[in-house]
Amino acid sequence: MRRDKVFGVLGRFLQVYGLLAFVPIPVAYLYSEPSKDPITSFVVMGVVSLLIGTLTGYLGETGDLSVKEAIVATIGGWMLAVTIGAIPLASYTTPLNAVFEAMAGMTTTGISMFLEPSLLPRSVLFWRSFMQWIGGLGILTFFIAVIRESGGISQRLFSAEADETDAGSIRPSLTKSIVDLWRVYGFVTSTMIFTYVALGMSFFNAIIHAFSALSTGGFSTSAASLAAFSPAIQAVTVPFMFVGGVNFVLLYLFLKTDWRKVLKNAEFRMYSIIFLLLTGLTVFELSRNLSAGQALLDGSFQAAALISSTGYSNMSIMEFSTPLLVVFLSVMFIGGSLGSTAGGLKIFRFTVLIKLLKTKVRSYSLPESAVNRVTVDGEIISYESIRTISVLLFAWISFSFISSLLMMVLDGLTFMQALSSSISALGNMGPLYLSGEAVVNLSPGSKILLILGMLAGRLEMLPLLAIFNRSVTKN
Repeated sequence: MRRDKVFGVLGRFLQVYGLLAFVPIPVAYLYSEPSKDPITSFVVMGVVSLLIGTLTGYLGETGDLSVKEAIVATIGGWMLAVTIGAIPLASYTTPLNAVFEAMAGMTTTGISMFLEPSLLPRSVLFWRSFMQWIGGLGILTFFIAVIRESGGISQRLFSAEADETDAGSIRPSLTKSIVDLWRVYGFVTSTMIFTYVALGMSFFNAIIHAFSALSTGGFSTSAASLAAFSPAIQAVTVPFMFVGGVNFVLLYLFLKTDWRKVLKNAEFRMYSIIFLLLTGLTVFELSRNLSAGQALLDGSFQAAALISSTGYSNMSIMEFSTPLLVVFLSVMFIGGSLGSTAGGLKIFRFTVLIKLLKTKVRSYSLPESAVNRVTVDGEIISYESIRTISVLLFAWISFSFISSLLMMVLDGLTFMQALSSSISALGNMGPLYLSGEAVVNLSPGSKILLILGMLAGRLEMLPLLAIFNRSVTKN
């Protein structure tokens, strides 16, 4: 492995990241925060990132990356971003909790170590959501570049179906592709902010919730999440969350009025069907105790928050029946769309597995010479892609159950509590079947497991597993 190539990538990344660290400082001055701690911590974070970035950039050089180098650069970039990003949070909680919060922010998971976020300075609240916003697409587009610099070889490790997430699906030029993705991201974010303000939300809260809704992160300024705001704001957040779980390439096509391609996309159709079915189930259960209008609002809100992995809440998830909680776990496991900020195994892969099952069943009634391949949207899915999806599924299930068992031993959790925590972390979801106090009081071992789960889920599992292979990191 050529360390200079890895250093070159990390150096450029940390230099950009260091500049982003100064963004919350004007917020602190704007709201005349009495304490100088937030400003000092942001300055320290920015300087540390710039210094490390400059040093590693000086020691490194640019150029094509091998598979091994791309893996190490990606893992290293995430770990450095999270560790450095935890600096402003460490003044308000323990170091481990600060790293946990930063990981939950960068990976857009949204599990929080702060029971009363409203007590934090506004600049820190801004940084929490800003981490989710840049973690949603900023780091994604950066590592698209990392993958491309490796000649596309390592893309196998990051996506089971490259065509679904390839930035080149928009334009052949990498630079133009990233610019177009950011245009979509920025336009939708601005639309959300304008809508929230129009409905009576303060400008600051509008920015915070637009950042965390589109990035499907779920951080809020209130312990009550969206329940602290009006029904109108909750209602308009439903389509916002839904959009966050859609492939950004499809959003680009939608904004270009190419609606036919969007509506014909198999993953989008499956995503919509799951959302409607989940909404129906939650509304049916809630309608027993609530009015039809309130049941529709709460049911659709819960469905959108789960399928998009946003993690917002307007009611306690533990108010639902056990069978529906099991359904929620299944939806959290599946997740949103490829090429979106949503987490989970991803609906495209779930669709491929369903079609694989149909293909296998159909093979028993066909002659051996018959062509019987898995196709999605008219495209044949390669055996390599199917194998990778199968490996991802096995890794997902293994990690979920092993980490659940460990958490049961470490903290005495029930199986449902432990499993929901593991799936929520691995799927970058946010909701889990524990109270906020119980999450904060988890043992250090359980918190470390969840931190690893959040990173594994954000990196699509395989790169993190590959780093433990000595042949990847040795010279």
